[in-house]
Amino acid sequence: MEANAIVLDDTPGDVIVVVVEGEHDIYTAPTLRERLDEALSRGGGIVVDLTAATFVDSSVLGALLDARRRALESAQGFIVCVGDTVEPGVQRILDITGLVPVLPVMRGRDEAIEAARSNGADAAG
Repeated sequence: MEANAIVLDDTPGDVIVVVVEGEHDIYTAPTLRERLDEALSRGGGIVVDLTAATFVDSSVLGALLDARRRALESAQGFIVCVGDTVEPGVQRILDITGLVPVLPVMRGRDEAIEAARSNGADAAG
C-alpha cells in the first residue's frame, strides 16, 4: 500500500473497514471523507482502522465525527479501531479532544468489526 493510504476493505462482508495508514491531516482529510462517504453509501457497519496511522489531526477527527453522526442517522454501526499499541500521534489527539466517549474506540479489529455489526443491528431494531 502507498504511504498515507486510505483504502476500503470489504472482506468482513456486512462491515466496511476504512484502513488509514501513515500521517493524515487537513491535506488528506478530503480523501478520508470520500472513502467514508463510499462506506456509508454501501450500508452496513463501518470500522475506521487507525492501527497503522502514525498521526491524525483535528480535520481527520472532524471527518470521523461527521461520518459517525451520519452512520447513527442511518442506523449503521460505526467504530474506530486503534490497535493494541496506539501511536502517540493518534493517542494524543484523542486525549486532547476528549472524543473517546463520542467516537466509540476499540483496540482489536475483530472486536471492532463485531461491534459495528451489532451496533447497526441494535440501532435498526
